Amino acid sequence: MELEKHNRKNNYNLMLKITQAILIILIITIEFGKTQEQKSIHQIEWERHNNDSSTTRKSGLSTNIIPLNINLADQKELQGVVFGFLPYWVYNNPPLYFQFDLLTHIALFSFSVNANTGTISNPDNWPWTDLINAAHANGVKVVMCIVEFDNDNIHKIITNLSVKNAFFQNVRSIIETYQLDGINIDFEGLHKVDRANYINPFMADLTEYVHSNIGDDIEVSFDVPAVNWGGWNFSGLADACDYLFIMGYDFFGSWSSNAGPSAPLTGGNYNINRTLTDVNSGFGMVVNNNPEKLILGVPYYGNKWRTSNVNENAPAVQYIGSRTYASAKSELGLQQPSWSTKYNTPWYNIESSGNIYQTWFDNDSSLGLKYKLAKSKNLKGVGIWALGYDSYHPELWDLLRDEFYLSIENTSHDEFRILRNYPNPFNSSTTIEYEILADEKVVINIYNILGEKIVQLMNEFQQAGQYSILYNVDSNSKSILPSGTYFYQITTDSFSEVKKMVLLR
Repeated sequence: MELEKHNRKNNYNLMLKITQAILIILIITIEFGKTQEQKSIHQIEWERHNNDSSTTRKSGLSTNIIPLNINLADQKELQGVVFGFLPYWVYNNPPLYFQFDLLTHIALFSFSVNANTGTISNPDNWPWTDLINAAHANGVKVVMCIVEFDNDNIHKIITNLSVKNAFFQNVRSIIETYQLDGINIDFEGLHKVDRANYINPFMADLTEYVHSNIGDDIEVSFDVPAVNWGGWNFSGLADACDYLFIMGYDFFGSWSSNAGPSAPLTGGNYNINRTLTDVNSGFGMVVNNNPEKLILGVPYYGNKWRTSNVNENAPAVQYIGSRTYASAKSELGLQQPSWSTKYNTPWYNIESSGNIYQTWFDNDSSLGLKYKLAKSKNLKGVGIWALGYDSYHPELWDLLRDEFYLSIENTSHDEFRILRNYPNPFNSSTTIEYEILADEKVVINIYNILGEKIVQLMNEFQQAGQYSILYNVDSNSKSILPSGTYFYQITTDSFSEVKKMVLLR
């Protein structure tokens, strides 16, 4: 009898543990979609455009490549690397608005490799002579990005000695012919055995080959997922090449049961903060030991779902697809997005024909927080997927200038500068960040669109340094403020500047 009771108790405890484990898995699934690695936006968009009809550029391109302006590259007044992917489908509609002074690298997406021979296929409309020359003239390095998304093909490339050697030689030929400045490897979906045993030695061999046969200044990098789903040795991989590009997105997508952000800074089970701190599932060890080996990639895109209701993080009924920053802005029109305090990213609903569509994307407020995190961790820099996705909207360039550009002009007479406020738009409170470079009296006032002063937030002497101040509309204003445009002015003894912010109710 006692034995039966003991066995029943053990069985009960076992079932309880199993039930708890299942509940944890369900919670994680709700928060993050499916708890397994999914296709990245790189692969999804590459597959989408792979069968595009080829367009012909009319600029009479040749292989007359000008070399990198090394002096200008060395004099870039940027606080870290700004690395942008340029997909061939963007290049085919030539962007005329790149601000090259805010970029250090452009990765040409994409070249592909034959897994049986090691030969390399060029992107559409190759060679991109006009783009390469414009970048080089402005001191921007140009990197060839080589993709492969089939795990069996990747296995052949990284384990077959003759294929690997032919691949290395073809890499050298292309880099030398077109005076490129580096190679970025975007191999995704590897077999777990290849992650653990083969990709790190392969990248170490490639780095050694490139540095020995082409030049020490030719950079070798590898694109890695934001989460270690198993098998990866990120520290070893960082040691095997010059740096890693963290694809800091794809946290929510077509696989998700709820609408949510592609790149949550916080919230949920996985987020960018965890990516940079967790030593098991993320890059915590690399950040602690070699932060200069990491670039944090950020999304210039978002995702759209048809949802069951208008609530934040609403259950997904149908995944509609990814949306570039420019297309999200166009769909928003005059509407302003909501701000998620859980994820620190914006989102919005559009109702059409009785259906609710919810889109999450990153804007200058959410990207600014990610840039600050990258700088606080002393990373090599930040990266963009993808250049051109902002089209002619200037605010993301303005953000890069605010966060990374170090010229005297940008520091407002070398005495004072406003960094920005976030979130913007905001619905109850926003944080204003500024920097003073000398000990001065600082006055901060809030004005409405008529120029009437709403409140004074600050009037005191401060020592040189960076500061932030929270403006809570309801507690700092004498009356309830309506939605609309407002301005904050920061004045010191030597300078004054005004910036706009938008209040949403």
